[in-house]
Amino acid sequence: MLRLILDAHPRLAVPPPGWLFDLVYPYLYSYGDFGQHQNLLALAEDILGTPTVSKWPLKLAAEDLVRASAAPTFAGLYDALHRAYAQAEGKQRWGEKTPRNGLWIDEIRSLFPDAQFIHIVRDGRDQAIDISDSVLWPNSVYSGASLWQRYVTAIRDSAARLPEDAYLEIRYEDLCAAPEATIRKLCGFCGEDFDARMLSPHETRSAKSWSEHPLHAKTAQPISTRFCEMYRTRLPAADVEVLDSLIGDALKCFGYPVSGKTRAVQPRLAAQFLESDTVTNPENVAYRRWHEERRRERKARGIWKDADRDSLLWSMN
Repeated sequence: MLRLILDAHPRLAVPPPGWLFDLVYPYLYSYGDFGQHQNLLALAEDILGTPTVSKWPLKLAAEDLVRASAAPTFAGLYDALHRAYAQAEGKQRWGEKTPRNGLWIDEIRSLFPDAQFIHIVRDGRDQAIDISDSVLWPNSVYSGASLWQRYVTAIRDSAARLPEDAYLEIRYEDLCAAPEATIRKLCGFCGEDFDARMLSPHETRSAKSWSEHPLHAKTAQPISTRFCEMYRTRLPAADVEVLDSLIGDALKCFGYPVSGKTRAVQPRLAAQFLESDTVTNPENVAYRRWHEERRRERKARGIWKDADRDSLLWSMN
């Protein structure tokens, strides 16, 4: 919803999530010297070949992306890609919304020193329900709550190192209850004039296309408080107590009320919850395998070697 609100502004273009810092950035070591055209071209091919960017309404070849890049770097290609999207939409500025980018704030800031970050926080119990409802993983509410806590804690940690004008935190519940006041605050942070079209993001062409997917169907609806505090009616009291035990400190840190009762689960059951959710999106699995094979091929050609990596924790290949 926040992406579509910003995208509804006449000057701002925010495409569907690209996931490039998750899918591509950790493996930049495997491309060799970007001063060599073929290496930068390989990176451009991999960016455009992701199961995310490949669905954007852009007709852009890898050579076009390389030519449009202001510098032979990942950041240069990233900027060129998003500028191309903004130009296609007839807009002057671009933004990016990928949930996992919250874990890459420090790296993003180093690549884009003028970047501004908007963190929209939602009650972790409601967020866990929504994740479990969706076709995404994790599937269990318990794992979803754990995931929420990891994200918001990591984001707050990075935010502490940002200047005040580079970070804005808003609550989903506040946006839903008082949309105009919250959106005006967003516009002020971005240095843009408020536009009333941002109050009806569900009416935009982008939203109508996005909401066709069952995962995003709710974005076809007007901004409302309908999905706030769902946990109060959708979860048994005992489950709420488990979540309050698991993420209660983080909830309180962001100003959310907790039941005051806690119910811890057995470590073995907690492990079962978490381990049952290790499967990721099948499209991403296929892409990761394809990406790994391309890395292997570049290694065999001597473009990179194990010594080029600081750690093997990302992958053995």
